[in-house]
Amino acid sequence: MGGWHCILFYIIITLYTQSEAESRVLRGFQDSNMKNRVFSAHPISSSIKRSKIQCVDACSMVENCRSLLYNSVTRICKLYDQDFTKEDALPYEFEENLDYFYIIRVPDGSITKAECDKQPDFRYIYLLDFCIKFFSEDESYDGAKEKCKTFHGGNLVKIDRKLKQQEVEDYLDTVSHSLDSDEQIRIAGYHSMDNEWVYDDNQKLTYFNWNTERDQPDGQTSLALKKTSSGYKWHDVSDSRDLTFICEISAQ
Repeated sequence: MGGWHCILFYIIITLYTQSEAESRVLRGFQDSNMKNRVFSAHPISSSIKRSKIQCVDACSMVENCRSLLYNSVTRICKLYDQDFTKEDALPYEFEENLDYFYIIRVPDGSITKAECDKQPDFRYIYLLDFCIKFFSEDESYDGAKEKCKTFHGGNLVKIDRKLKQQEVEDYLDTVSHSLDSDEQIRIAGYHSMDNEWVYDDNQKLTYFNWNTERDQPDGQTSLALKKTSSGYKWHDVSDSRDLTFICEISAQ
């Protein structure tokens, strides 16, 4: 995950959850860089759990749970619907015995890495279980989607959480020598007739990274990344505009 996690020590808690449709693996990754950090965001729930595993299990029962804090002494388990980095922590505020986990969910027996390894020049990201590739040819939104489908049913990359935004940024920095300074790069998501940002499966976007310094969004219908001094920010662009793009192969 690039420079931000180069000294990351993580513990993986793996649980198996069973729904009516399928069995899924839930993985909780403990980030030691976030040890004892306190956040200003309000948790979606707070309860007493006997262990970290029980806290991760509680997160598995909440559909929009993305991360958690667990205090091993007070046994307080706080669930959150977003990711955090050190920049999100309150300055000079710490709490002893506090551990941070972020959560991913994948189908039991996910074949993402195996399929990724078969595709030319795709890169597998283990800590979020997906793989990506930047395409330098220009395509419209529909053209880019069709191109992505030719790689094991892939799609335009869906950036649905802060950690995935960071992973995509780290990846793009490795191919930045081939990018123009003002280049815009297509990602998944479009503005629907119901005046909402959705993915192609009609799932609503809940994470955004707009370039507010450039007054984004400004009325266009699909999404693209553009590099700025503070990372790759989101711009809205026309569906028909020909742009470079990023495909992903991910667990369904």
